[in-house]
Amino acid sequence: MADRDTLADLLRLDDERFRERVPETLASDEYDAERLRRLASDDPPPDPPGESGSLATHEGAYVRRIRVLDDASLGITLTGPAYADNPVVYANRTFRELTGYALADLRGENLRLLQGPDTDPEPVADLREALSTWSRVTTELTNYRADGTPFRNRVSLVPVTDAAGSVVNWLGFQQAVDETSE
Repeated sequence: MADRDTLADLLRLDDERFRERVPETLASDEYDAERLRRLASDDPPPDPPGESGSLATHEGAYVRRIRVLDDASLGITLTGPAYADNPVVYANRTFRELTGYALADLRGENLRLLQGPDTDPEPVADLREALSTWSRVTTELTNYRADGTPFRNRVSLVPVTDAAGSVVNWLGFQQAVDETSE
């Protein structure tokens, strides 16, 4: 299974290296390598409905790459920009299935919508601090699905920077964790 750091590094590669590395990186996840090569080719899947022209160039590239990874074993989100309260730009299918939210319900929302009455403030503070200091973080917290069902979620945030080194977006990786295995 590809881990969070591997997927983050993969998403940040230039186009040619991304196309080369996707099949080999995800081979252990039993992906169809030829399907991945086609998805990662020069003819990326079209933008999701309602997105054409509405994303910054770098966001469109990340969205296309995350769509290639729609069935990755981890939920993947692209949020930002930070100054606008980190709204969801895209969430892969794995994330949507994990949380029960449709993409239309997530777009433009902050992922705080996953918090609820039993969400511990300490990991939330860790996430907030990482956002304010532009640093990576991994933490676990109780989140809630669209139907109100709680689940333990291991969340990693990875900053996406521009050429000047400013954080312009955030990659999020989410995975339900079994509380009995902690």
